[in-house]
Amino acid sequence: MDVQAIRNLIIRIKELEAQGKHLQTLISDQIEQLHRTIELPDENACETLLIFTMDYIDHVPDFLEALNEASQQVGIHSFISPFLDIAEENFLSPVTQDQPLSGLDLLLDKAYFAHRLIEEVNDQYLVKTGSTLIPMNMTWANLIVHSILGEDFANELDIIVDKTVDQMMRSQAIYHEEKFKEFIHNRSAEEWIRIWSRWNCLSNNLGIELKFTSAA
Repeated sequence: MDVQAIRNLIIRIKELEAQGKHLQTLISDQIEQLHRTIELPDENACETLLIFTMDYIDHVPDFLEALNEASQQVGIHSFISPFLDIAEENFLSPVTQDQPLSGLDLLLDKAYFAHRLIEEVNDQYLVKTGSTLIPMNMTWANLIVHSILGEDFANELDIIVDKTVDQMMRSQAIYHEEKFKEFIHNRSAEEWIRIWSRWNCLSNNLGIELKFTSAA
């Protein structure tokens, strides 16, 4: 997996972002329309959300690299690598002709796809085994980015993610092998959690909260 290529792309697009501030403009335009369950700080709300989205994008290569290394460490790389390959391929895929290089706004949907892909894999494993594969939670962060991207576009990405994971899990024999079943049965929950202890939900670290109320 070429994680460095993802990092290099982010660095290159950040240089364009510094010149054009396209992501900042997107956030400024969207901030009043964000889902009502998102509660931003009273001061510097736009700046806080901008920092969050940039960290969300930066998180992708670190997260994929950690998942790649952790899965090798516990002997389940063959189960994880197909999804890592999909996330990498999508992130590095060139933009379409109607999306010329502009700024980090172009990478936000790619970052969302990567994070949602792993989240959906987690959900599928939970259904199959009664426990999550990865003891981490990106749900809040993904919901925030879902709102920034806009309901229609984000929903389209969600459908692609759901279909991709479902098809992979159904069609590839490795997800039905005894080796995988043995891992789920015998894995050390404490060791697996220790490996992932440094990965916390991004929104908790940036003063952004979600409100789950009856009105929401």
